[in-house]
Amino acid sequence: MQCKFCRGDIPEGAKVCPTCGTPVENAAQENSASNQPEAENNSYNYQYSNGQQPNNGQNYNQGYNQGYNQGYNQGYNQGYNQGYNPGYNNGNMPGEKPISGTPYMIFSILCTLLCCLPLGIVGIVYAAKINSLQKIGDYAGAKEAAKKAKLFTIIGAVGGLIISIIYLALYVFAGDATSDIVDDIPAIVEDIEEPDDADEAKEEASKAVPSGELGAAWNTYTVQINDKVITLPCEMKDLEAIGFQLDTGDKSAEYMVNPDEYELAFFNDQYGHSIMFDMINETDAALKIVDCKVGGIYIDEYDVEDGNLSVIFPGNVQIGSAKDEVLAAYGEASDVYEGDTLHSYTWYADDDYFKNCRIELDAETQKVSCMSLQCYDLY
Repeated sequence: MQCKFCRGDIPEGAKVCPTCGTPVENAAQENSASNQPEAENNSYNYQYSNGQQPNNGQNYNQGYNQGYNQGYNQGYNQGYNQGYNPGYNNGNMPGEKPISGTPYMIFSILCTLLCCLPLGIVGIVYAAKINSLQKIGDYAGAKEAAKKAKLFTIIGAVGGLIISIIYLALYVFAGDATSDIVDDIPAIVEDIEEPDDADEAKEEASKAVPSGELGAAWNTYTVQINDKVITLPCEMKDLEAIGFQLDTGDKSAEYMVNPDEYELAFFNDQYGHSIMFDMINETDAALKIVDCKVGGIYIDEYDVEDGNLSVIFPGNVQIGSAKDEVLAAYGEASDVYEGDTLHSYTWYADDDYFKNCRIELDAETQKVSCMSLQCYDLY
């Protein structure tokens, strides 16, 4: 006997089909049904041979229904049992294997710790969704989450590797460059501390040439600015004649100076050089600053550092002059101060505080860095 579903042989006395598990009763019906066409065929031949008209419509419908139902039931049940049930029992869609989220989670965590933190975290988020989506039957969503977890983990790992290579290359290059700079430092320091003959010659050549009108002693109170010589005290118009104008941003032209007092004021030339002067009022009434006399001048190394402005004191003392040159020109100072960074020498005329010359030298180089000269009577 054959099973009506799988057409497998059923042993005698069996209650179910050993191939597909269909009960034997159904298989028996199949055999009964399968023998019926033969009987009907014999009946048909008998009727036909005896001159009787066979009932073709009845036989056709009966065969059609039997064949259609048998094929439908066999195909549907077999597909249902072999496709749906295994998938249902496994908790997945038919024919799909379950996805484990553990490997995706492990690789995402490693990517976060070792390679790229932002992309690794995104991978962890998607990896955590895989199992939860499968539990609610969303297998397509689980597959998509696994795909994205894998994608972000790979991108993070590759990106982290590229960044590491770039960082290593920069570290090696920067290390070589730093090493070269460190190796050159002693030579640079030596050049700074011990200028060669060419540097000394250049420094000497940069000094301005004194005019014949410039006095030899400091108490001649003569000052050469560029190629013009003024004698303190002088008028404001004398400064204007050599190209210096009152800096009204510091003091306006209407600024008042009290009697027997002085005010510091800056004067600028057309090139942006700035020199500070004492504007003195020796009268017994207040005066506008533009009406006061010029009684003192202050100059330091920053005022003349660009080389386009020169200021020379009596005896050819100027910024950059050596200590020996200053003492040779002015003699022994009235007051001396020697600090760690600055040495100061001051000369007074008959102990008059407002008639003096002060020269400041850099303690290390022993060269002039700042100069001032005053000549006026107050109080």
